[in-house]
This record gives sequence, structure tokens and C-alpha cells, in this order.
Amino acid sequence: MPSNKEERATQMYAALGIGFVCVVIGIPLWWKTTEVYRVSLPYREIADISKTMIKYTVDLDIINGDQSLSGDHITQLSRLLSDKLETREAEVAPYYRLNIRDATEKELAKVKAMTSTSDVDGQFVSGEDGINRYQVVIIPKISPLSLQKPFLSLGRTVLVKSAGSSDIQSLADRISRVTQDSLVKEESLSKAFHTGKGTGDRTLKPEKSSMRSVRSNPSYDITFTLVNPQPDILDVQWDIEEAVKDYLDPFLQQLNKYAEINVKSQVLYFTGFLKRMKRDSKKQAFLYTDKDLPHVINPLEAKLGSHTSNNPALNFLIYVPSRDQHPIYIVDSKGVEVESNSFLSPQWGGIYIQNAPSPSDNDTLPVTVELDMRRAMEVFISQLRLLLNFQSQKNGDALVADVGNQVISKWELDGWLRSRCLENLGTSLATLQSLAQLLGEISNIVIQDDIGQQVQDAVDSIRESQHHLVEGRLEKAFLESRNAIVCSEKAFFDPSLLELLYFPEDQKFAIYIPLFLPISLPVLASLWKAFKWMREDKKQKKE
Repeated sequence: MPSNKEERATQMYAALGIGFVCVVIGIPLWWKTTEVYRVSLPYREIADISKTMIKYTVDLDIINGDQSLSGDHITQLSRLLSDKLETREAEVAPYYRLNIRDATEKELAKVKAMTSTSDVDGQFVSGEDGINRYQVVIIPKISPLSLQKPFLSLGRTVLVKSAGSSDIQSLADRISRVTQDSLVKEESLSKAFHTGKGTGDRTLKPEKSSMRSVRSNPSYDITFTLVNPQPDILDVQWDIEEAVKDYLDPFLQQLNKYAEINVKSQVLYFTGFLKRMKRDSKKQAFLYTDKDLPHVINPLEAKLGSHTSNNPALNFLIYVPSRDQHPIYIVDSKGVEVESNSFLSPQWGGIYIQNAPSPSDNDTLPVTVELDMRRAMEVFISQLRLLLNFQSQKNGDALVADVGNQVISKWELDGWLRSRCLENLGTSLATLQSLAQLLGEISNIVIQDDIGQQVQDAVDSIRESQHHLVEGRLEKAFLESRNAIVCSEKAFFDPSLLELLYFPEDQKFAIYIPLFLPISLPVLASLWKAFKWMREDKKQKKE
């Protein structure tokens, strides 16, 4: 029979074996099998690109069509423009590549023969595709062309009248002002980036354009709605398909490379304005003031139908007043009728009131009425330009050519691409920073491979967009920024990253402690006794 000493030794070795299995094999195995899968994310790259200064390059060609300006004057003008357009230290800063030259004989002949601004773009054509490259043509002080202010054509040509050789400073001021404030809009670009990033100065009053326009998005949904409150009295006909083809398609074709715009239409019957209108006995009409307009949209919006797309929705309504509300006019705060008889709702759309002739008592009902779609589409396209943040710079510093059927001038399109590009970069940077912070704070969120790939794609697109901006490749920069915002938001809003799917750390301990504590106490006690026995046994052997 084994002695007590041998039995005790056997028990102690058994305790050590159990402890070894639990500590050396069990704990690592449990730790490995319960850990969450987290693909490595480029946290350092996100931090680096967030600190990178955004610089965009603009090509500016100055063509001297004033023969009274000598080579010294051109040199002086070049130096003054370089000083005024010099890149400043800021998070968003422009860089102008200047090229100043004398007009060729052919160009000089065109300048001398110019009597109007009607065909400026046909006479001065920039090379290649011309995107992000502008031509400033200096017109002589003595010229048949009457030009008191700089003139912006439908293309990328600007006409500036010279003040003569005695005032190069004034000429440089006009060129730099029209470039910075009208063509490039430096201040608006900086605000667009900081607004997208969420780092704008909250003490400053935001621009109306940023509050009015919808945020940048790869796709938009447009819905045209005809509202006929009394179809039993008026049979309103509208050829919306032909109107979209004739008036809206030229606008959409200019944007089809940069945004997908989906158009649909509908007709609403037996619904109308619920807000009671004020009747003007002198005008024999019902009047809506600017204070009444906010109460008009809500009753109509509830009946427009559900919007099932993730794209921003823009609504354009044609309202035909009923017999008991005919006619309706919109007046401003001073009581003056609004010429378009329409109003714009920021980030929502617009409503146009078309007063159809009211049927007489002898007419057979319903009376068929054809709407003037040309007038309606002119109103809606002007509203759509504002909602998509297209604004021509019709300010006191420059004259702007009427866009007419072209809808968007080329320099306006450049400005829109530049603004949306910076807004996309700001938004995607803010999204990646928020995502990195979220995943850093909650360590048990699973990060799948596809999320890691989307984050990496967003980082790469941001870097590519910044590089294209520096090189002056505006179109490529915009397309990369659009991909960056799509990838970053897809990663950020992935359902697997929902915080509610994961237990907080304190709840984990509340679950594990009641499970492992009763098991671990006997094991730890046995290990402690085994170590004590080994130490005593070693001491006895030495003695």
C-alpha cells in the first residue's frame, strides 16, 4: 500500500496537472475562441490624410489684347497677379498656374473687331477639354465694346477691359477679383469643405446656398406632381414627358457623368391648399404671403407618396387652383406679386401656381385645360439649379452671360465640381474619423473584411482626389471624391457595426464571473496547496 506521503504527492501532482491544463491550455483556448474578428484598419493613414492641407490648382491664361501695354507692363502685371493670387497657408488653399502672353495676330484682330459679347466663346477657344482652364482676355481701353465690368461668358473666357498703361494696378485688381470671387469662389469652397467635415465656425452665419441646396450625393430623385383639386370641374392636361425631353434633358445631359438623376411624375386629385388665403378685393384674387408658404407644403407632402430610395428627393409641384380659390397669387413682404408665382422650399423642392381660366356657368364640365409647360419648366429648372447649388455670380463685380438653353455654363460646371469635390472630401474624412474613433473605443465590435476593404478604398480615393486636385485634373478629382464618400458611408453604416449588437465590458464580466469563479476557486486553492507542498518537500530534502 502506498504511504501517506506518496498519496499526498499523487494528489499534489494531480492538482498541478489540472492547474496546468486550466491555465496553460484552457485559458488561451477560451480566449482565442471567444475573441472577435477585427481586420486591421489604416488608422494612421486616416489620421495623416485628415491633417493634410487641401490644395487645388487652377490654370489661368491671361491674353493681352491691348497693344498699349508693353513687355514691362506685362511683367509688372504678372508680378502683381502672382502676389494677389499667391497661395495662403490654410487648410484649403488655391494654387494658380499663371500664363501671361500677348495675343496672336488672329486673336488681336478678333479683339479689335469685337462689338458685342455674343460670340466670345467661338472666338477664343481653349485647348484640350478646357476643364479648369480659364482665359482672361484684356480688351483695350479704347474699344467698340462697351464693358464697364468684367464679363463671364458661357464658356471659360473672361473679358476684362484695360485701364491703360498708366494703371496696371487697377487691371490686376479686377482680374484677381473676378478670378477669386466669381470663377473660383475661394471663400465658398473653404466653407463647403469645412461644412462637409463639420468643422465650420458656428459663430458665423451660414451661406444661404449651403442651407438651400441638398447635400452632395451620387444620385438624386426628382418627382414632378400635378395637383388638381377639382378634376370634376377642370380636366387638366400636361405633357410632362415632352416637357422633360425638351427642357430638362439638356440639363441632365450635362450632369450625367457626375450624378445620376431619376425623374418620375404623378397626378394628385381632390387635394389642395388647406391654409386659408387672404382675399384681396381690389385684385379680385387670393394672396399668399411669405409667412403662409410654410403651411402649404405639409398637407401636400403627406399625399405625395412614400420615398423608398436613399437618394435625396426633390419635389416640383404644379398647383391648379380650384374654382372657389381662383386666382391665387404669391406676394412678397411688401405686397408685390412674385413674377414667377412660385416659391422654393430649401432642400425639398418648389411649388408653381398656374392659374387656369375658371369655367363659366354655361360650360360643360369638366372643362379641358392645357397647361403651359414651357413656363412651368423654366421655373422648375431655375429652382433645380439652386437646389443642386448652381449659382451664377451675378454680383456687383462681374457681368454674367445668360445661360439660356444651355442651362449650365462651363465655368459654373467647373465651380460645381470643385465645390462638390471639396464637400465630398470633407464629409468622407469626417466619416472615417468617426468610424475610427468608434471602433477604437468599442474593442469587441467585429470588423469584417469587406468593411476593411471599403475603408481602405475610401482612404485611397481621398489620396487620389487630393493628388488630382493638386495637378489640376478637376473631373478626375471629383469622381474619386464621389467614390470616397460612397465607400466611407457604406462602411460607417454597415449593419454589423451597430453598437447595440455587442455587450458592454461590464455586462461581460457580470456573465463570466458567476460561471468561472466557482470553478476557479477550488483549482486555485489546490494549486496553492500543491506549491506549498513542493516548497516544504524541497526544504525537507535539503535538511
